Amino acid sequence: MRLAQVSLLGTLIGAGFWGLSGTAAQALFQTYQFPVIALVTIRTLVSGLILFVIFRPGMPRRPLRQLLSLSVFGFAGSQLAYLGAIQFSNAATATLLQFLFLPIVAGYESVKGVLRWSFQWTVSLLLAMVGTLFLVGGMPGWNFRILVTSNGVLFGLLAAVSGAYYTLASRPLVRANGPWWVTTWGFAIGGLVTVPFGVESFLNYQMPSTPYGLGGLVGLVIFIIVFGTILAYGLYSEPIVAAVAAFVFLGVILTGTQYLGGALIILAVVLLASRKVEDVTSS
Repeated sequence: MRLAQVSLLGTLIGAGFWGLSGTAAQALFQTYQFPVIALVTIRTLVSGLILFVIFRPGMPRRPLRQLLSLSVFGFAGSQLAYLGAIQFSNAATATLLQFLFLPIVAGYESVKGVLRWSFQWTVSLLLAMVGTLFLVGGMPGWNFRILVTSNGVLFGLLAAVSGAYYTLASRPLVRANGPWWVTTWGFAIGGLVTVPFGVESFLNYQMPSTPYGLGGLVGLVIFIIVFGTILAYGLYSEPIVAAVAAFVFLGVILTGTQYLGGALIILAVVLLASRKVEDVTSS
C-alpha cells in the first residue's frame, strides 16, 4: 500500500474515533452528568501517562515556552472547548463548529504569505460562514432564531480557534521531535495544568442512578481515552461520524437547515483541503 494511501486510511480511522468519542462524551454528560473539566483532566493526563510508557520520549529541550503554550492552549484548551460545546449543544454541532479550524488556518496562512489566495478560497470561506449561520440558527421566512445555546456556539468557536492554534503551533515541534513526542508531552503537561480544577470538580461529583451503573461510566471514559484521545490525535480527526453516531445512539436530530449548514461547512473544508494540496505540490 502506498504511503499516501496509508496516510489517508489513518486519517479516516482517526476521524471515526474522534467523532465517536464526541458521542461518548455527550452520553457521559447526558446520562451521568459527568463534569467537563474532570473529563478533560482524566483523558489528557491518563493518555499522556500511557504514551510515556509506550514511547518513552526524551526530555524537552529549551526553550520550553512553545511546548508549554501548545500543551495548555492547544491540547488542554481544545479539549475543554470541544467538550464544553458538546455539553451545551450536542456532539454533531460541536464537531462541525470545531471543524471551522481549517478555514481559520487557511486565512492565517494566506495573511502570512504561506499560501496564495484564490477564488476557490473565497468561495470556501463564504460557504463556511453561511454554513455556520445555518448550523447555529434556523431561518423560517425572514426570521432568524438561534437553535443552539449561546454557550454552545461560544465553546464551539473557541474549539475551532484552539484547534487552529494546535495545528499551526505543533508543526515546528513535530518536525523537530516527531508527532508522538509532541502528543505525549502535550497531553502530560496539559493534563497537569488542569489537575487542580479537575480534582475539585471530581470530588464534588455524585454519580446519578442509571441503568448502566458505574461500569457504563468507566467504559465510556476508557473509550474516550484510548480511541477518542490517543488514537484520534495520533491519526487525526472528524465531523460526519459524529453526526451519524449522535443520531444513532443518542437520538440527536438536527433541523433541515442545520444539516444544510453542516454540509456547507464540510464542502468548504473539502475545497480548502484540496486547494492546500495543490499549493504544496506545485511549490
